[in-house]
Amino acid sequence: MDAPNPADPTAVPLDAAAALAWMREHGETLRALIAEETEDEDGGPASDGAIRGNLRFVAAAIEATAAPGIAELTAGLDEDLPLRFVLGEDLVARHAEAGAGAIALEEHLQHGTSPGRDPSLDAGLDRRVRISGWIQLFLVQLEERLGPAGDGFAAAVSSELDRRHRDLARLIFSLDRLAKQHLRARLPGAPTTEALDEVGQAAVVQANARMLVEAIATTLAARAESPR
Repeated sequence: MDAPNPADPTAVPLDAAAALAWMREHGETLRALIAEETEDEDGGPASDGAIRGNLRFVAAAIEATAAPGIAELTAGLDEDLPLRFVLGEDLVARHAEAGAGAIALEEHLQHGTSPGRDPSLDAGLDRRVRISGWIQLFLVQLEERLGPAGDGFAAAVSSELDRRHRDLARLIFSLDRLAKQHLRARLPGAPTTEALDEVGQAAVVQANARMLVEAIATTLAARAESPR
């Protein structure tokens, strides 16, 4: 099939709402992908493997719900990503190293402390840097799939994510609160601190995945309206 005509206002390369709805309806796919990615590691809901599983889930949602042109270009990306993740681990490591200095500065300026004094704060900021690193690697792979027309796509999506950092914070809070309510409703007694922490970690990763879908959709729409 031909790609949608950018001049057609009804041609939406990716409907974020449709992609997010698909993700809500295919929780078993997400669990299977996370299981594959975490098979050889010991980690929680925000481990590197869990992050990679969520990103593969995003790729599957894009292929399943995008306009024909984008869907064809991204076909099978979720299955190709494991090898790409292995080959790009150095990029993620460099991203984490670069982020270490930013973490120290943020702890000093915003929280009046320094790395090592507040383990929970250290873990939260480290988690944010690792998620960002894996997202950058994912976007590089997605840009490659888009071909010449995708030049600069990864940077554009990253800028959109940066612009919406407050929306991300609100989404994390909302998902965390809702998940903890469900957890308390399911358990006969009060959930453990560890269980609540794991719920919070999962909310962070899931919120980043959802925001990534929206940022990709926004960037694709902008490019369709102003073809390069």
